[in-house]
Amino acid sequence: MSIHPRRYRRAAVVCALAGLLAAAGCRRDGESREPEASASAKRYPFHGIVRDVKNGGTDLTVEHDAIPGFMGAMTMVFPVRAPLEVRAAIAPGDEIDATLVAEESRYWIEGIRRRRSVPGSRRLIPTAPPAEPAPAGSVTPVPNNSVSIGQKVPDFELTDQTNHRVKLSSLRGEPVAVTFLYTRCPVATACPMTTAKFSRLSSILAQKGFGKLLVVTVDPEHDTPAVLADYGKKAGADPSRWKFLTGDPKAVADVASSFGVLYYPDHGQVVHGQAVAVVDPEGRLSSIYYGESWEPEHILRDLEKARKG
Repeated sequence: MSIHPRRYRRAAVVCALAGLLAAAGCRRDGESREPEASASAKRYPFHGIVRDVKNGGTDLTVEHDAIPGFMGAMTMVFPVRAPLEVRAAIAPGDEIDATLVAEESRYWIEGIRRRRSVPGSRRLIPTAPPAEPAPAGSVTPVPNNSVSIGQKVPDFELTDQTNHRVKLSSLRGEPVAVTFLYTRCPVATACPMTTAKFSRLSSILAQKGFGKLLVVTVDPEHDTPAVLADYGKKAGADPSRWKFLTGDPKAVADVASSFGVLYYPDHGQVVHGQAVAVVDPEGRLSSIYYGESWEPEHILRDLEKARKG
């Protein structure tokens, strides 16, 4: 599943698969010059309906069937490796067969074969929060409401995994990294990958003696403080430095809106965009990464820069 707010490049997923996709140059046939798949790469038959085409066909939103041994049926954004003429021929509503290639930290679809155009054959996935009634108690963020680099992030107050209230303003004086995920994310290379990266970042910050980490759930109806406490314990999170936050659905949605993150429930999962932001010691947005192409070292660099002002 995927949503496509302004500025999203490769947001994803019901918590989209996290992947680091190198981008450099172009071949004569128009195919991106990407590193070859490693010997450990796994390949899976892939079938679905194209619901959106982005970036000249280099990113496709596909409502796909279950992929046995890898993931269930859902709709999300997939990077594409294909010649220009293949990408140019793909349109929303096309039924495709392809091969999903997955490695430890990246994934893509290739070998795309277009079957036919079937615009009315299956339910369309919206590119904004759905118009149909959402589940009771569900609240979705407001699109195009994010702050810009250098602007103050609106203060917020949520509850952490120790059941204590946390205000963003209470962390002034320290640079803060903020990201979004949910504990029931079904894809190991998505939210769990973000958690693993934050775990590494937390260890580095503990050694350096500065910085705070905030993880805001996009599933506040399920992710209670107790659920987050268990999740954080498994991640080795020190609550004094690394806080998992939840709260009233409206309050959580307002926080996500401030960072340009959209999400909504769909078929028991949460469709959401990925983002990692750095807030400086004065509460201003210092940097933000949309999508999954970031490493702990990138965030550490930005935290150190924000700390020095």
